[in-house]
Amino acid sequence: MAIWLHGFISSGKRYIQVDTQTHHIIGVFLRIMCSSPRMRFSTLENTKSAYFKCKEDATITFYQAGTKNEVNPGIWTYVVYECSLMEEKVFHDLSIDTSANFLKELLAGKKLIRLAENIHDYLNYKYNQCEYLDVELPLNWNTSEGREIADLLLAEFNALKASFVFAENAGKKYMQTVLNSFIKAAQEVLEIGGTAKDFEAKQYKILNQIRIDEIVNRIIDYNDYRIWQEALPSKSKAVEYAFNSALSFIYRIK
Repeated sequence: MAIWLHGFISSGKRYIQVDTQTHHIIGVFLRIMCSSPRMRFSTLENTKSAYFKCKEDATITFYQAGTKNEVNPGIWTYVVYECSLMEEKVFHDLSIDTSANFLKELLAGKKLIRLAENIHDYLNYKYNQCEYLDVELPLNWNTSEGREIADLLLAEFNALKASFVFAENAGKKYMQTVLNSFIKAAQEVLEIGGTAKDFEAKQYKILNQIRIDEIVNRIIDYNDYRIWQEALPSKSKAVEYAFNSALSFIYRIK
């Protein structure tokens, strides 16, 4: 049985309402902007409904203007599951805020501000830079030393993500091992009131303890000077370490 949900007809789906996150709101905003570019710096009066599907978390977010049954416009986000026909259902959660205020801020030309839940969250949002979002460090990182260490972590994160050498197999394993170890070390340094210099010393120690053979072989197997040009020079100690180790291995062979 088809169901009518926020202005759209759906069948073969079950919807479980969850909190609307910043990226959901921005997704809906961009859909509205694409459908009506003149909407910016205006109101939502001309948009009756819009939706944004997020593959990463299997959600769909709806915007619906005010109607006779729903006085105020709002935003609703649901996790979506496949189901058999005639078993469609919507599970609402009345405790969730469905206000469209943040969407109105975007339409007024303002940015959304997101407080990162943890350092992983912060790095991911900073890497996927968005002109409509300002992400702030978690409270326990928001100190002068914390910000400096976070910048070092972000440099590592960006450089490793930028090179396809670290996108899969041995490269991906190396990247994950390095980042997890660096983040753990950074947290330990902050907990004892250490400095960015203390963290950098831990970085070098970690790299010297990581097994490098697989990533070295991966770099050498490419046999393409362009990957060296793309990766180096780098602000990332992990990238420099991997490529310098590969270079040293080549010299030993010769």
